[in-house]
Amino acid sequence: MIVAKEVRQTEGTLMDPKRFNMWLAIAGSVMLFAGLTSAYIVKRSEGNWNAFPIPDQFIFSTVLVVLSSISMQWALWSAKKDEISRMNIALLSTLILGIAFGISQFLGWNELVKRGLHVFFTDDVAVSFFYVITALHFLHVFGGLLALIRVQVKSIKLEVHKKSLRAISMCTTYWHFMGVLWIYLYLFLFLNR
Repeated sequence: MIVAKEVRQTEGTLMDPKRFNMWLAIAGSVMLFAGLTSAYIVKRSEGNWNAFPIPDQFIFSTVLVVLSSISMQWALWSAKKDEISRMNIALLSTLILGIAFGISQFLGWNELVKRGLHVFFTDDVAVSFFYVITALHFLHVFGGLLALIRVQVKSIKLEVHKKSLRAISMCTTYWHFMGVLWIYLYLFLFLNR
């Protein structure tokens, strides 16, 4: 009897494996972008750096990220209150804002190409770093969009509610991380041109 009680207590303290994997992925992303931004600073200090202006489209991307983070938090709060229709509206809003973020990124890259700052076949290290950092972030956001679609489908099937919050809470955590990461990256790139 004592053993069974101890096992139950131990099991209650273990972290959910899916959450653990998400946190490992977030930690890996932090390390990836910390390495890239560190390499950026080292390379920039060597001189011969093209300090090109960042297109205004990336400011718009930042606004979209903040708005999408707000709508994602609204979705989580609505789920906790069992306000399913509001949660679905908030999830759809987040999805639309996330897609708009992606479009905004492509428009910003297109502006760079129009200025002659191409992604391929360039000897310009500053431009290469900019594309790599922003494109890698976009790939992470794309993964977040896929997770968001999955949560939206579960929500429509009524599998997300106040007694089943894991999917939406994990998606919210990841989405907020992507938002904070973008704000950091944008400020970093803007201030370290």
